[in-house]
Amino acid sequence: MADPKTQSIPLGVLAAALHVPCAHPHLTITHISADSRQIGPGGLFVAYRGVHVDGHRFIPQAIAAGARAVVGERNLDGLSVPYLRVGDARHALGVLSAAWEDFPSRRLGVIGVTGTDGKTTTSNLIHSILTAAGLRTGLLTTVNARIGDDVYDTGLHTTTPPAPELQRYLRRMADASSHWAVLETTSHGLSQWRVAGVAYDIAVVTNVTHEHLDEHGDYDGYLRAKGRLLEMLACAPPKPGIPKGVVLNADDGSFAPLRGYPLPRVLTYGLEAGDVRAENIRHLPAGMQFDVLWHGKRLSVSLPYVGRFNVYNA
Repeated sequence: MADPKTQSIPLGVLAAALHVPCAHPHLTITHISADSRQIGPGGLFVAYRGVHVDGHRFIPQAIAAGARAVVGERNLDGLSVPYLRVGDARHALGVLSAAWEDFPSRRLGVIGVTGTDGKTTTSNLIHSILTAAGLRTGLLTTVNARIGDDVYDTGLHTTTPPAPELQRYLRRMADASSHWAVLETTSHGLSQWRVAGVAYDIAVVTNVTHEHLDEHGDYDGYLRAKGRLLEMLACAPPKPGIPKGVVLNADDGSFAPLRGYPLPRVLTYGLEAGDVRAENIRHLPAGMQFDVLWHGKRLSVSLPYVGRFNVYNA
């Protein structure tokens, strides 16, 4: 993996990833940032409209600091450096971050886990199962990142990391010869395109409830943000030896609208309905036991957690 302090990429390569024309393809870019304070000589500044601040206002500061090129959404003329205009600069930042790390998710099987509740627990359970099966698996949640035996505190604890950081973690997983990456994917990470450039293979939706509506406006907007994961999966090209599919909660109110998306193979689960069902839940002093039914087979499961919601997570 190249040292980010010494790595450089031609502007034309980055423009090609965005599918936009570039009049100066041989200019070398040494770093990418949407924060003008982090831009130095050779940088590519990405200006997007934020909730409270429009990043286009800081283009002059970025150029004064040494930006070699700028990506933005507005129709701007007369800049002293090349300007790549895009429709959505947040999305562009995600794709550029992936391109900077040589699109690491293309070398991994990527499982995205989204939902209102249970994302972190479900992501950790999937990681544990794959690891126990002998498959080298990376994990990135709102709590930490796990790559091999190393654990990193993501320092966020609320949402998906920004695109450059997320892609660096995926690059580390790919360089560590991981087979799979389990990525907790929040609605903010989806709506803000932090996960743009991630080639998902499997999507898991735990549930979608009437929470976190501050950014999404209403339940339908929140549901559309979750649905973006399914759209990204459907658009991602297949990878040799990696299955594609979606796992949906058949008991949840989100099931019917999400099932309407154009999806590859769908596996459903629940307590009341689903291809995979849990029944005979027994609460014990140290956790729970329950039976899992799948294709006429019954499997007894012990779980060191309590609560009906954790049966769904498992």
